Amino acid sequence: MGSAVLRVNNLAVEFPAPAGVVRAVDRVELAVREGEKVALIGETGSGKSVLLLALLRLLPAGARVLGEVWYRGKDLLGCSPDELRRMRGKELAYIPQGAGGALNPVLTVGIQVAEPMVVHLGLTRKESLRRAISLLDRLGIPEASRRAFEYPHQYSGGMKQRVLVAMGMAAEAKVLLADEPTKGVDWPRRDEILNLFLSLKEKTVLTVTHDLWFAERFSQRVAVMYAAQLVEVAPREDFFSRPLHPYAQALLAALPARGLKPLPGYAPANTSYGEPGCRFRGRCPRAFSRCLEEPPLFERNGRRVRCWFYAD
Repeated sequence: MGSAVLRVNNLAVEFPAPAGVVRAVDRVELAVREGEKVALIGETGSGKSVLLLALLRLLPAGARVLGEVWYRGKDLLGCSPDELRRMRGKELAYIPQGAGGALNPVLTVGIQVAEPMVVHLGLTRKESLRRAISLLDRLGIPEASRRAFEYPHQYSGGMKQRVLVAMGMAAEAKVLLADEPTKGVDWPRRDEILNLFLSLKEKTVLTVTHDLWFAERFSQRVAVMYAAQLVEVAPREDFFSRPLHPYAQALLAALPARGLKPLPGYAPANTSYGEPGCRFRGRCPRAFSRCLEEPPLFERNGRRVRCWFYAD
C-alpha cells in the first residue's frame, strides 16, 4: 500500500441555523493511502455524505469548511475554482447517492455517461459513446446498446444508481468518492456493482455506505462516524471480527446475521454537539463518570477508537 494520496486534517463543516451554527462534521482526521479502499459507515445524519462533499468543495455556498484537505500535496480547500474543475472527474470523481436530481432529464443516459470522456480524455463523441455503452453493460444495464439512448425517466431507481456509478468511473479518475453506490439496487445487481468495484485494484476509493455487506466485502479499512465525529478506524478484518467502540459493536449487533438487536435511542441533536462529554454516552451500556468528558481518538494496535475504555 502506498503513501497517503488523500489526507484530511482537523476538518470541520458548519452550517448557519436559526439557533446559531450547526457543525455537521467535527474535527475529522483521516488519511487514505494510494490504492486503498476505505468504507465510511454510520447512521443517517452522522455527517458522512457532508464529509465527501466537503472534500471536493461541493457544499452549498452557506457552508463553512475549516481544516485542511490535501490531495497529492495540493491543498484542495485553497485551489481556485478553475483548478478544481480540471481535477473533478479526471483526478477525483464523485459518485452521488440517489438519482432524483443527479441526472439531466433532457439528455440521454449514454450522452451523460460519455460526457466526462469527451471533456477529460479528449475522446470523440462516437468513441466516448461506445465506451459508455460498454460501461453500462458491465454495470448490468440490460440491452445497454439500446437503452443508452433512453432518458433518465425511463430507468428504474436502481438503474439510475448504476448510471451514476458509470458517470463517476467514465473519465478513469484515480480517486473515487462514492456515496452509497449500492443504494436502491436489488440484490443480484449489488453483486455486479461489488464485482466492478473489486476490479478497481489500482484506484483509491473512499465510499460512504449503510450497506455493511458491501463494506465487509469491498473495503480494506472501515471508518465509523457518529454525531459528526470519527469514533473508530480499523482494518476491515479486525473491525468485523472485533469492533472496539460500543457504537460500532451495536451497528454489527443490529445485522440480521448477528442477532438483529437494534440500538435503542437516538443520536444527540446536532445543536448539542458543543456540549462536553462523549456523544454516545446516552445510548451506551458501558457509560461511566469519565464519559462526561469528551474522549480523544486513542491509538490501539494500529486502530483508532474514541472511547475512554481504551485510554490506557
